[in-house]
Amino acid sequence: MSCLIMLVLLLFLLVVASSDINQGQFSFNGYLNVEGVAGVDSSGLFTLTNTTSRIIGQFFYQNPIQFKNSTNATVSPFPTTFIFAIVPGYTDLGGHGLAFVISPNDEISGALPTHYLGLFKETNIGLDSNHVVAIELGTARTIAVGDIDGNHVSIDINSPRSVTAASAGYFTDESEFKNLNLKSGDPMQVWVEYDGL
Repeated sequence: MSCLIMLVLLLFLLVVASSDINQGQFSFNGYLNVEGVAGVDSSGLFTLTNTTSRIIGQFFYQNPIQFKNSTNATVSPFPTTFIFAIVPGYTDLGGHGLAFVISPNDEISGALPTHYLGLFKETNIGLDSNHVVAIELGTARTIAVGDIDGNHVSIDINSPRSVTAASAGYFTDESEFKNLNLKSGDPMQVWVEYDGL
């Protein structure tokens, strides 16, 4: 999994909510494994959690996606994008965030909430057997896992301890960095791009 350290080019752009979120090549309708308190609200938006403390919600795409060529063991490059909003129950509190995850299966059982992000538990942190890569949108600073601040984007490999992290934001066309507040409740668009290295 060491090739995955150079996994991503992440850009965050604040966008106007799209009426057609599903502009990709396939529809998620009927192809999602939904776990915990995750669901779909009355307007058709996915919800991972609610204002209850220490809960988990997960959506996993059920059909396996082939990332690795079985004949020459190369990993295929891929891009993906999604729109999200973190709407805190209280202005200053927003849970621990959410993560886009690449995993060998569509269910992670026994995972814990809070800084474990519903992906890990105390007994499996850092194990190569996890085979989990997560792009974390973190909204809390947890010293135990080395978070840089309470508003960050990071890459987590087999652990909630990030291999690289940066404060959430984006660069303008003039190369000026603009901070973003991940728990503002505003819709934001994420691009995740893996270059195959």
